[in-house]
Amino acid sequence: MFVKPNAFKILRKERMEQRMTQRELAELMGFNSPQRLANIEYGHGKLSLENALLAAKALNVSSSLFISEKVKQYV
Repeated sequence: MFVKPNAFKILRKERMEQRMTQRELAELMGFNSPQRLANIEYGHGKLSLENALLAAKALNVSSSLFISEKVKQYV
């Protein structure tokens, strides 16, 4: 697994702390629909490594918030 098991919770927390809507973040991440982000945030969809990196960039936070320790040692 490339992202932390609780990455979806971290994603939601960071988005809410920045007072950003799901629609706003979804657009910044290049998603066609905010529903895709909602599915990830509620654990119904998987947060891929690629999407974790997009989220980190869109939220202006370190990607290490989402990436597992196993992956960090190789990066």
